[in-house]
Amino acid sequence: MITLTLPPKYVNVLQAIGNVQEIAENAIRSYALEKIGERIGKIQHEILQLEAEYGLSYQKFHFYITTDEEFVKNLRKFHPTWEKDFNTWEYRIEELNEWLGYIESISKD
Repeated sequence: MITLTLPPKYVNVLQAIGNVQEIAENAIRSYALEKIGERIGKIQHEILQLEAEYGLSYQKFHFYITTDEEFVKNLRKFHPTWEKDFNTWEYRIEELNEWLGYIESISKD
């Protein structure tokens, strides 16, 4: 646990409103959820761009590159950077899941 020090001007106002600890926790939770939402939006935008470029969801793309040799041959021909894109895509999916986990963790309180 981290201890935060607030300037007296804020403490005085927060005490007048109610429980300082509870108010501070709610404010931090709201701020964190807002910033997480922004991050998730950017990640989802990048994922949608990759889905549009390849015409497939990540799951289907992964399935085809691991099971369909002809699909991979066509990728090499028409999308020479597909491996780099796939690594980026995979990382963004993992990152999205991590941020969604943060939301779940914060929302449990």
